[in-house]
Amino acid sequence: MKLKRIVVTNDDGIDAPGLAVAERLAAELAEEVWVFAPATDQSGMAQALSMHHPLRVGEHGARRYSVTGTPADCVMVALGTELMDGARPDLVLSGVNWGHNLSDSVMYSGTVGAAVAAAHFNLPAIALSQAFTDRAAFDFAVTETWARAAVEALWAAREAHGCVWNVNFPTGDPARIQGLRFTRQVGGSMASPRLVEQQDSRGQSYRWIAFERGLEAVDHAHSDAVALREGYVSAMPLKRERCDEARLEAVGVGHEWPLGDTPATARGAG
Repeated sequence: MKLKRIVVTNDDGIDAPGLAVAERLAAELAEEVWVFAPATDQSGMAQALSMHHPLRVGEHGARRYSVTGTPADCVMVALGTELMDGARPDLVLSGVNWGHNLSDSVMYSGTVGAAVAAAHFNLPAIALSQAFTDRAAFDFAVTETWARAAVEALWAAREAHGCVWNVNFPTGDPARIQGLRFTRQVGGSMASPRLVEQQDSRGQSYRWIAFERGLEAVDHAHSDAVALREGYVSAMPLKRERCDEARLEAVGVGHEWPLGDTPATARGAG
């Protein structure tokens, strides 16, 4: 596998260790590697776009740019500016995120959001995330060992099985990885929101968003969470459409329900 051009982005920011891992991976797979990453940590931004402030682009060496925006903004800058001279990438890699993106986290992930943003423009994209047991001890050994094989396998299968994927790498010894398992998203890892209240130096309160987590409660045999627990690399196909097709079929595609008489307030009464 040797591509012409890969765009690399992430949600942890231009200086994140995982971005360097993704850049090295991309350099093995493509002739040109272009980096468009957020200037600061943009975790949890999903597919958000910056509609109310301008985007500033900074240069960080050849073909490396920071963007004062979200991961999805970075994809827009890569595709919508003159920086790449109008050339389209063959593949977008998003990550490598420090921390898994499984179960409920998939919907909030900026790493995944960038991949789905690329899919809106019919670009193959893969979100890459590395699970950890110690947030402070950066260890991408499993990703560095197995990411190329995973990406090449998904690239080869793109015509038959889609071209946008959420890939998670487990912790542990790279030599003990069991293989690549195709999985589905199963909810249940976010039990409830938790707002942590603190005070600033002036005595004013503020809050950090957190969650009561329960990833261990996700026990569906084909879930991404179980795959990682069992030592597999998890690969879940993504799509840009959010329509629940099964439920739509159940209610009837195109079926119309009357809403009743127009409310009096809408008729200008009173």
